[in-house]
Amino acid sequence: MEHILAFGLGIMLVSTMVLAYMVVESNRRVNELNSLQQDINDLHRSDEDIVNSIYTELEKIDRKIDSRVDKLYDVSSKEIEEANRKIDFLRRSLGKEY
Repeated sequence: MEHILAFGLGIMLVSTMVLAYMVVESNRRVNELNSLQQDINDLHRSDEDIVNSIYTELEKIDRKIDSRVDKLYDVSSKEIEEANRKIDFLRRSLGKEY
């Protein structure tokens, strides 16, 4: 009877040790997964920051291009107006209608 009881207690002890090992191993893996998830979240945030930075720079470039196009349009319009005035002056001074 004592042998059966000792055998049963031995099996329970081994089962308890295996269960404790499984719990510790599971906890370690969960911690690894949490760490990996945190790394993924950090990378995602970093990617979003980079994308936002790129969009900000593109907007700055777009505004700069628009500004230069507007200036070029203003300058060319003034030059065309000046050329038209000179042509009109020459037409009037020559007295010919074209």
